[in-house]
Amino acid sequence: MDSPKARLLSAGVEPHLLSLQEKVKLLEKSKLGTKLNWQELQTLAGYLSAWKANSGTHLCHQGDKSDFACMIFQGRVSIVKEDLHKTIKEIASVGPGQTIGEMALIDREPRSASVIVQHPLLLLVLDEETFNLMEEEVPRLWGKIVLQMAKILSKRLRQTSGVLAEYISG
Repeated sequence: MDSPKARLLSAGVEPHLLSLQEKVKLLEKSKLGTKLNWQELQTLAGYLSAWKANSGTHLCHQGDKSDFACMIFQGRVSIVKEDLHKTIKEIASVGPGQTIGEMALIDREPRSASVIVQHPLLLLVLDEETFNLMEEEVPRLWGKIVLQMAKILSKRLRQTSGVLAEYISG
């Protein structure tokens, strides 16, 4: 079985060396880091790996195994989905401070969409193995991260249902 690291490397995403303090400074600006204190940010930073990707790179494909989430700090990605007619449609564009792949860590289901790099990326990755390790080692922090992910997902669901309502009202 391929690891998240092996999948990222095979997709052309490259490891990027950042110090713990550099990761903390990035996390302070992210949606996941907004409710965390300094010590929690430092702890979380120790569980994350930094990566870079060039434009055109596919971080993941719809239907792939889901075992990592990413926080974007530089650059932009397109979230695209294949419809019933096999037509690729952009459903979102995501940039600095935002996260992608939270559902992967929550439900472990195959990817619901593909992610394509629009502009060169700097991102921090939380993989499934590390996420599970956090649950064991720092359960309070893990719970805060899960709650933040749930809030992000809830907000996206509300936005999506609002858009859907426009299509079905008539």
